[in-house]
Amino acid sequence: MTALHDLTRPLAPAAAPASPISLLLAWEAGLRRLATVPELLFYLANDSRRLVAYEQMFVLRRATVGGGWQVAVASSIPSVDRNAPAIRAIEAALHDCDTDQPVNLVAPADEALDDYPFRCWHRQPLRDRDDAVFAGLLAVRDTAFDDTEAARLERLAETAQHGWLALTGGRPVRRLPALTRKRRRVLLIAAAVVALFPVHMSVLAPVEVVAAQPFLVTAPFAGVVSGIDVAPNQAVTPGQPLLHFDDVKLRNEFELAGQRLQVARAKVDEVSSASFGDAKEAHGISIAQAEYDLALAEYSYARDMLARARVTAPRGGLAIYTDRRDWEGRAVDTGQTIMEVADPSAVRYRIDLPTREQMTLAPGSSVSIWLDSQPLWSQSATLEDASYQAHPTADGTLAFALTASPSDGAAPRIGSRGTARVRGPWAPLGYAMLKRPVSGLRQLIGL
Repeated sequence: MTALHDLTRPLAPAAAPASPISLLLAWEAGLRRLATVPELLFYLANDSRRLVAYEQMFVLRRATVGGGWQVAVASSIPSVDRNAPAIRAIEAALHDCDTDQPVNLVAPADEALDDYPFRCWHRQPLRDRDDAVFAGLLAVRDTAFDDTEAARLERLAETAQHGWLALTGGRPVRRLPALTRKRRRVLLIAAAVVALFPVHMSVLAPVEVVAAQPFLVTAPFAGVVSGIDVAPNQAVTPGQPLLHFDDVKLRNEFELAGQRLQVARAKVDEVSSASFGDAKEAHGISIAQAEYDLALAEYSYARDMLARARVTAPRGGLAIYTDRRDWEGRAVDTGQTIMEVADPSAVRYRIDLPTREQMTLAPGSSVSIWLDSQPLWSQSATLEDASYQAHPTADGTLAFALTASPSDGAAPRIGSRGTARVRGPWAPLGYAMLKRPVSGLRQLIGL
């Protein structure tokens, strides 16, 4: 019986078509739920077809500069390419239409719009709280819009502008003020004053803390470093052993030189004894003495070279070098620098000024140093000298070597690195700002 009763129950009447009022209320309710301006513009362009019959709708807004229009959103298109010919033609056509009232338009005669099928346009402005037009709706189709549809578009515009203003805090479109003749004159005068304002020419360059007057420990002869007797940055005293060379060959040469010296001495004694009994033997004394002197010189040289196989500190300070493994067992040439002995309290700043940043510098110029170990505060220094010839740096670029001395009594750790700001002569601000671009342009065009 229940199933029969259900079959005999009268069917519910079909839902009546929604009225324009209910569609408008539903559309406005959907717009109020939007949280961002892009969502609002997309909703306005695509969901307004329920109230107004159009083929395509463009949401326009005022350009940032000038009085033109920009297409922000177009219905049925995920994103707008403002460089597209049709979009540029639409913006140009609306720029020529200087009225701020709702108006029906006909698509202009433009080559970019010849293939565009919708020739009847209706533009509806959106106004801010000061009654100034900041945006607009452009509905297009192939037939003209009547008064009823224009009234609906006006209602949509009023709701949309209210939501747009609410989401942007009353500033829907940020625009630069128009430049009147008076404003342009004021800006030109202000720009000239700023461009002529005197500033110090300055440049940033890498800096390293080096010893002021280090003693260079060099190889006394060509040989192999057998060992380093001190650790890197170890404090040493005068006469303390620093390093030693492989002395096997030197010891053998010293022993051979000693034996040759003994032989030469014995020969001198023999010739001297024989000369007392035979006058002819007296002529060989000078030759034997010369051979002895030569053997003595070779012995002294071998002894000095053997003594040089062990290098000692000429004075107190820090033994500065890279690492033992870089030198032990390595063959070096005569005069090659192995380490430095430096006073840690006497330091200088070595600055590598890139050649592209060169400028006129004079001793006494102010220098500010920011070390990587102390990035929050700077140290003061005074420029002492600047080289006239560029040298290649570790990264392969050319740079001028500058030397600066601390002027605040600071003695940072030798080997510390950072950035230096070198101040040059006074110059107008405009010249300081345009110096590098002009130099790069001249190199590019070859002038």
